[in-house]
Amino acid sequence: MARVAALSTVDREAAIEAEIERGNLPQFLRSFRPIPVTAIDAAGKTHTAVFEAAPDYLCVGSDTDFVRTPLTPMTAGKVAERFGCVLPTRKMVDAIYRSAELKLEPRPMTVARESAATFLDHNAIIDKQREGKPLGLLVAGIKKDVVQTPLLALRPGHVAIYGWHKLDGSSIQPLTTVHRDTYVDYSHGIRLVRRALTVDGKPTTVDAVLADPDLKVLLSDE
Repeated sequence: MARVAALSTVDREAAIEAEIERGNLPQFLRSFRPIPVTAIDAAGKTHTAVFEAAPDYLCVGSDTDFVRTPLTPMTAGKVAERFGCVLPTRKMVDAIYRSAELKLEPRPMTVARESAATFLDHNAIIDKQREGKPLGLLVAGIKKDVVQTPLLALRPGHVAIYGWHKLDGSSIQPLTTVHRDTYVDYSHGIRLVRRALTVDGKPTTVDAVLADPDLKVLLSDE
């Protein structure tokens, strides 16, 4: 993080992506957690699905020395593709929060929001909150999510963010596409979700479910 602190956003993200590409990821982040969801389609039929989410937001480092690394949606998309993953929808973020084994209170910051130093400071706050808890628990409430949404078709060149749930289950950040896709700050988290999932016990993909007029209700409320 010291090495990338003075870099531009583009160069910083290239350096982070290179670290991820060479496998500089904590071991605990590699074991995804099952998230069950149930929904009723327009015909009144109940469907169940299980998708898998990373236990924490994308990090660089080892189990003993790691930093959660906010990214633009462009870099996040490339990383997700590299690992057979996608970004979640708003509804999936809510489902992850409900399933989380460790729910922490949001800790907003207001100074130098876009700097790598603030990324590091916020990471330290989160680690202090989760002190004494084992790595690998499904954790939520610590960042907003960079998400996928059909709203981006109307706002090309923007980033969609949502979430940062409080302990009462409400979210600080409504779904928004107000920022350009080059904007990234300390509060943005990249939660990887496996593209493969099961619906009604059968294998399929997140993309296929979202494209299905009957099944999309499992993963999207838009």
